[in-house]
Amino acid sequence: MGSVEAVLEVLERSGFERLPKPLTVVGNEFDFEAAVSGTNTSHDLVLVASNQVPARRLQRQVAGLARSLDLASSRRPVSLVHIGGVTATDRAELERYARVLPIASSAPGEGEVENALAVLLPLKLPNADLVHGSDPVNEVLGSLGPVKSTGEHFSLIRASADGPAAVREALRRFVNEGAGWTDEVEVDDA
Repeated sequence: MGSVEAVLEVLERSGFERLPKPLTVVGNEFDFEAAVSGTNTSHDLVLVASNQVPARRLQRQVAGLARSLDLASSRRPVSLVHIGGVTATDRAELERYARVLPIASSAPGEGEVENALAVLLPLKLPNADLVHGSDPVNEVLGSLGPVKSTGEHFSLIRASADGPAAVREALRRFVNEGAGWTDEVEVDDA
């Protein structure tokens, strides 16, 4: 499989739709190596080009496409996936018209393609069952070890549901009680 096909495969798996060649906008034809359009939540127009296309020709094509999209009053964002490395000067010129997503290798692996296209791909969230784990109170009690949990332990744990200030207050009361202090303020009548 070629590098352009590898990029297209990753994009198509993520819900992008391949566009026919040549790409036609407002009656103008643009001969990019490939182009896809976002569906559902993505509205991006993604162009795919390799370093086999001369830099000046690619710059003219991207600039022409941008002008055609402006004429069509399109608000669709344009991204250019450039395979095989691009010089800083050429990239700066291309970025005037499109977001450039470079892939340094001429024969990228799937991981390299996914990293380069990450801004276009949906987020992969971890399985919710793995994230939640067990009950936090049981976790704290487990961390206390084999010590027999006392009423004081439970009062501190219950206070944790109300936040750090509640835990501090419960701990203050626990310490005051152990020291024999009370919350009453003594008034000196002298």
